[in-house]
Amino acid sequence: MTKICFPHYKKGEFASLTEALEFLNRETNSIWCHTLCDIVKYNICYRNHLRRYGVEELIIRLTEEAPQLKDENALLHRLCEWATKEILADYDIQCYNVNDKVTILGHTFNGLKDIREHVELYGRDGYDGLYCFAPSEKQQYDDVHIGSLYENYPVFDIYDLADDRTYQNYIFRQAPISEDDMKMAFKTYHKANFCMVHEAIPEEMLPILYYRGDGKYMLLATNKSLCDDVSINGES
Repeated sequence: MTKICFPHYKKGEFASLTEALEFLNRETNSIWCHTLCDIVKYNICYRNHLRRYGVEELIIRLTEEAPQLKDENALLHRLCEWATKEILADYDIQCYNVNDKVTILGHTFNGLKDIREHVELYGRDGYDGLYCFAPSEKQQYDDVHIGSLYENYPVFDIYDLADDRTYQNYIFRQAPISEDDMKMAFKTYHKANFCMVHEAIPEEMLPILYYRGDGKYMLLATNKSLCDDVSINGES
């Protein structure tokens, strides 16, 4: 069985595809929308299968792993439509729990908290361009360096003024992070919610990690050649 992880507001980690679909069908209606596409997109085993063999072969694999999918014609049709329109990049994008041990550029981080605590340069979009600043107390690793590009949650009324959440992107380098590194990374296309992890990242900008500011899950994009350096709780 293939363990999977995908972004979900309640639960996105399961021991198998069958278990995931049973949960989604029972708890929400999201199975009928985009969730199966997210499972394919953010789990390397399915993502690679789609890239290598196409959507028809992928459906054969998915229905073998989760036989209940054979009767879900509308759901499989939606997957086919998505796979036809979506061009997957050659790099990997994978979903992790924020508490997972994740290895990036050869360094194993003890979850998102560990990454946050070792940021050496921050970047925030301002009226006159990107504003960069270092934390007051810098804690950095010798073998990997981290920059954080973030944007505050939008403010619509007075009740939002106390909301200190931010959309967060993290870049990783093997040399100290400079302002030029941050400005170059900031040029990466931003999707909704300031998300820089998508299918159009310049490969020289990888790896990039994105966290939307709440919830249990984060997205990590890594160069395909580095996939052996990326693991979840020690499992590739």
